Amino acid sequence: MIKTVLALVAAYLFGSLNFAIIITRLVRGEDIRNLGNKNPGASNTGRSVGRGWGMLVLILDALKAVIPMTVARIWIFNGGSAFDYGALYLMGITAVAGHIFPLWYGFRGGGGVSTMQGVSLWFIPVEYLVTMLVSGFLALGLFRHKGLWLTQWTPILFITLTPFVTLMVNLNIDLTIWKGISLGGHPWTVVAGCFALSLMMMGLNIRLLVAKMTGKNWEKT
Repeated sequence: MIKTVLALVAAYLFGSLNFAIIITRLVRGEDIRNLGNKNPGASNTGRSVGRGWGMLVLILDALKAVIPMTVARIWIFNGGSAFDYGALYLMGITAVAGHIFPLWYGFRGGGGVSTMQGVSLWFIPVEYLVTMLVSGFLALGLFRHKGLWLTQWTPILFITLTPFVTLMVNLNIDLTIWKGISLGGHPWTVVAGCFALSLMMMGLNIRLLVAKMTGKNWEKT
């Protein structure tokens, strides 16, 4: 139990690092929270600093969850029990919470989508890719006339669809693709973790979702 608590604390502290703020200061000497839509995340970095820098931030934000979970998987939760997977997923959730409420930046961070993608890619890589493709095509078909459909609407659809895609696949398919990579066949704690993380993300970003649905200005939310 002590190791579990320490692992969760470490995941939160690692998740509290904000690479959008760090990289923008190094590259531009400015605070990303004063640029664009003022959101310290990968999308705003890409629009305000450069697409390459935005992609780098996305990768680093995803690694904020991947690295602590991988270390914990090797050294602490290296069994195959439901508890091991549940503890690892809880680490992913706390890493996302660290991104959204970072200790190092006054508990004011980004939306957490990039870090959530890291969690999903680590646990459910095949379902992650399927959900991203489905979300992208839906956003293109439904919201392309609204602009920024790729960077704003695709993440919203991804957050919403991920747990349901994971559940449906898990109920109907159990196919091992490669070592440690499968389509379906995941422990129930992984499916529960998907729902918990998506619900947390939707709850924390509900104001943004309402603003988008009602057509309010993104910068003012």
